[in-house]
Amino acid sequence: MRDTKKVWLSVFRYVVPAEYERWFEAQEANGWHVDKIGQWSSILMTLKKDKPRKYRYVVDMQFSRRKDYIAMYEQFGWEYVGQMASSYIWRKEYTDERPESFTDPEAVEARSKRFAAAVLINLILFSLAVLALVIGFIVTFGETDMGQRLQFVLGAALCAAFAVYLWYVWRKILRNRSK
Repeated sequence: MRDTKKVWLSVFRYVVPAEYERWFEAQEANGWHVDKIGQWSSILMTLKKDKPRKYRYVVDMQFSRRKDYIAMYEQFGWEYVGQMASSYIWRKEYTDERPESFTDPEAVEARSKRFAAAVLINLILFSLAVLALVIGFIVTFGETDMGQRLQFVLGAALCAAFAVYLWYVWRKILRNRSK
């Protein structure tokens, strides 16, 4: 049996923060552990096989973190695992009751709103890219050859596909904002 496994695009499959936390916790319970999370972990994450452990994971987005943000979590016994873009990943081992990082429903909802805002910004940007490509296609239609037209169409289609995916993610986060 292999002692490592590669997980591709996990952050894109578990888009609601609570879902991603449960995925991490299930991996730990099955003996698959992440040592460190970095910027590229959203694309490819390496897990190592060891004995099963009970960890509570927290995925928290901070656009501009306070100076004492990391120290505050660590003061309460949370282990800093790493960061992907503006998302900070924390974990805490436990035996009995699963610990909570967010102490009230308002804090959980605020976290979900931060994630939703980040996704919405990207959704708007990709939608504007589609619009720009369509306008560029129309304006330059007579001056471009077939290869250039194809590039406009493929670019617009790719941006539109991302925009649709981001709309789906945004709606899913909003529907699950209290989790």
